Amino acid sequence: QFLYFIGNRTNGMKALILVGGFGTRLRPLTLAMPKPLVPFVNKPMIIHQVMALKEVGVTEVILAVAYRPDAMFEEMSRWAEEIGVKFIYSHEKTPLGTAGPIALAAEHLGNDDEPFFVLNSDVTCQFPLKELLAFHKNHGK
Repeated sequence: QFLYFIGNRTNGMKALILVGGFGTRLRPLTLAMPKPLVPFVNKPMIIHQVMALKEVGVTEVILAVAYRPDAMFEEMSRWAEEIGVKFIYSHEKTPLGTAGPIALAAEHLGNDDEPFFVLNSDVTCQFPLKELLAFHKNHGK
């Protein structure tokens, strides 16, 4: 079920970030906030991913949320305009596993052959998204 839309309509690439976990290994930090919002280098962890996605042309990010959706909505609303990315919130009332959110978001990911990214929200690295996209396009998907 899609609850919230923040940002302007876009025509760029899309991404889905899986943010549904409870963050049990990061307790007690995650008792007060969802794991993707835990600060890392002065920003919520997920913002580093969104900024990397923006650099390769992603303009629309679907957040598959299960735990504390209101906290995610409130914090990401602050970042939407600053980053210039549209956020769509998919609230899983019952956790759907890893592939479930992709199926739930299918109508928003598009019916065309355009590629999209799928990320887990708790990964922090130097995202080689440009290289991944080029590899994908050069190898016939």
